[in-house]
Amino acid sequence: MNRFFLVAALVLLVGVPASAGVVYESEVTDHEHSPGKTESIQTLVEGRRLKVGTAPGGRSSKSEMIYHGDRREMVVVDHARKSYFVMDREQIAAMASQVGEAMAQVDEVLKNVPEGQRAMVEKMMKQPMPQQVPKKPETDLRKTGERATHNGYPCLKYELWKDGRKDRELWVTDWKNVEGSDEVVALFVELGEFVRQMTDAFGTTGGKSGAPGGTGDNVFQHIKELKGFPVLTREFGDDGSLTGESILRSAKRQSLDPAAFEPPSGYKRQEMPGRR
Repeated sequence: MNRFFLVAALVLLVGVPASAGVVYESEVTDHEHSPGKTESIQTLVEGRRLKVGTAPGGRSSKSEMIYHGDRREMVVVDHARKSYFVMDREQIAAMASQVGEAMAQVDEVLKNVPEGQRAMVEKMMKQPMPQQVPKKPETDLRKTGERATHNGYPCLKYELWKDGRKDRELWVTDWKNVEGSDEVVALFVELGEFVRQMTDAFGTTGGKSGAPGGTGDNVFQHIKELKGFPVLTREFGDDGSLTGESILRSAKRQSLDPAAFEPPSGYKRQEMPGRR
């Protein structure tokens, strides 16, 4: 019993130890600027928690993304406003319902528009408007069979096509080649499913992205199909020009502070944008 109380006292004095996790660092380059802007992005993974943000020493990021698999929720942190909002499956379903209701109201209004003016009104409604949901693009993930080595990782090339044009190429290595991936693959797949539900609900794939070392929702969305870790991702514009690039620079095990997976102390929770 004395030994038990001694150990308990030591735990209280030292504090709760940091959790063992995995840290991935990627280099992300924006080629739409001249010269290209490069930033280091860090992904922290521990258990069923994941956080994506700027690596220490990099330019201060305006936002971070945290995913809690145990809660089935995504937290988006806004450092500029010192606030954050939370998205969970119930909120996504509710907002998708709101979009459906709005579109139904639009259809009802069109029924009462005189025949001679209907074509003009429909044309106006096809123009981008605030809160309008973009049409979900047709996507096709293609396995090319081409192989190469990037940053020491043997990779297989995939291409993601959208509406008939190549949107990005991904050089993917087997999970077993990346440190800690045997522990995080299930979390990446789970996050991919969460992202897929968001894109299905809102009819859009969101912004461009990088590999799992970046803030890439599209890559996470296809992670199960890729069956590996995207080491190098290249993004292309409508004209075929290179617009962005992300490459995995390192993967290592590291003790992580549980507080790293929560919004900073003092930040105020806000309602999810667009929620009634």
